[in-house]
Amino acid sequence: MTNVLICGGAGTLGSGLSRLFIDKGYNVSLLDIVRVDEAWKLSDVNVRDKVEYLWKSTVDITEKDLDGMDIVVDCGLAVADRPEGTLSPEHTLLGNVLPPLHLLKIVKEMKKKPVIIYPSSFNARYGHKVNTILTEETFPLPSTQYGWTKGAVELLYQAYHRGHGVPVVIVVVGSGYGPRMRSDELVGRYILHTLQDKKEFKLRSPEAKRLWSYADDFLSFYDKLTDNVEAYNGMVLNCAGNKGDRIVTNTELANMINGIAEKKGFKPISIAPMPYEAGEMIDGKPIDFGVDSSKTRQLLKWEPKFTLEEGLSATMDWFSKNLDRYR
Repeated sequence: MTNVLICGGAGTLGSGLSRLFIDKGYNVSLLDIVRVDEAWKLSDVNVRDKVEYLWKSTVDITEKDLDGMDIVVDCGLAVADRPEGTLSPEHTLLGNVLPPLHLLKIVKEMKKKPVIIYPSSFNARYGHKVNTILTEETFPLPSTQYGWTKGAVELLYQAYHRGHGVPVVIVVVGSGYGPRMRSDELVGRYILHTLQDKKEFKLRSPEAKRLWSYADDFLSFYDKLTDNVEAYNGMVLNCAGNKGDRIVTNTELANMINGIAEKKGFKPISIAPMPYEAGEMIDGKPIDFGVDSSKTRQLLKWEPKFTLEEGLSATMDWFSKNLDRYR
């Protein structure tokens, strides 16, 4: 039986992966600093009674926790330096860089090393000039503190892979959304504003672009990846996109949500453009890029199945059913 440890297992990606891996017949352990009784995302996917839950951070992990593991998914704390989140560069550094460093120091000394899967982010590449096509070979070039930490950890994992033989697969993801997503992310915040009948949404970085990827497409990617994870050791793979690979501005996204809300009987809300966040302008222009993930898709024989509209509609339905959790 395949043994898997998920760091950050109570989060959106971790809880979804838990369900996926259990359904694949894996033995699943979760590690997080959210009390299990408060980790409602695990209840939402009905896995709490089927996993071993370790109440600790990745920086507290021991070799005993890793003994016998075949795969470790490092999707732990990923602090983003957004204005309505943390404003502390030091906290961003401590939360994003030190935990994987601690994990790697232990794994490098192990005789039987697990394969580490690290979900990184295109945020680590937004510093490239406008209209750059981002591929699996595109070197990290961040424009924000958060992007810097994600890119730094990518390079840290690659260094331990090359220097110490630690098996690593880096997965670069687009802007994820879907059921159980964080309510401080753009899609979640906008949908909640709509469902709570608020009149206006203050939209930062209105013309900056994002490639949004639906949660079920993420999970189908990890399903393919973990079928034969050793085959991708040392690789960088792009888990990103939607059906048609539509890249939209934040304003276009907000208007799409307004249109979907109207079809469901909700009132659309007005959009108040706000200043650009630090790093959202490159050479005086809003972030704009293309993505070519053909290498990954050919290797895994995987591609996104959901259009942006389909994913947004399903996400709104989920938030509507769970609105009481956000009162």
